Amino acid sequence: MNAQSICRSSLLVLVLIFIITNVPFAQEQGFGEIVVSSHTLDGRTYFGQNGSKGKPADHDDEFIFKEGMFRSTSCDQYGFTEGRYETTEADGIIYFKAATASPSHGQMFWEGKIDGDSLEGTFVWTKERWYWDIRKDYWFKAELKQ
Repeated sequence: MNAQSICRSSLLVLVLIFIITNVPFAQEQGFGEIVVSSHTLDGRTYFGQNGSKGKPADHDDEFIFKEGMFRSTSCDQYGFTEGRYETTEADGIIYFKAATASPSHGQMFWEGKIDGDSLEGTFVWTKERWYWDIRKDYWFKAELKQ
C-alpha cells in the first residue's frame, strides 16, 4: 500500500466519522414526530437472513443491538466490528442507520426498520482499492429472537 492509498483511506475514515457523529439522522430523514436515540433498540437481537439485492438469501444472520452499537454476526468472519446506530420513530415504526467497518474488507452502511417484531432493510458494502472500488447492495430480513 503506497502513501497515497493510505492518505485516501485515512481521509475517508475521517469523513465517515465526521458524518456519522455530526449529521442529525432525524433531520436528514425529514420525519414528522421524531425521537432520536442511539439506545432505543439496546438488548434486542433479531435472527434472519441476508443476501445480494435481487437474489435469494445466502447467509443466516443475527442482528444485535447493544449499548448503542449494532452488529451483524455474519460479517464477523470478515473482520467487521460493531458500529454505532441511530434511530428515529414515526407512526410506530422504528428506523435505524448504522455503519460498520473492517480493517481489510471496507465499510458497510446499514438502513432498516422495525415494525413490531420484524426487522428488514438494506446495506451497502464498499471497499476502495487502488485498481477498482467495490460497491455491492444487499438486503436483510429478521424476526425478534425470543
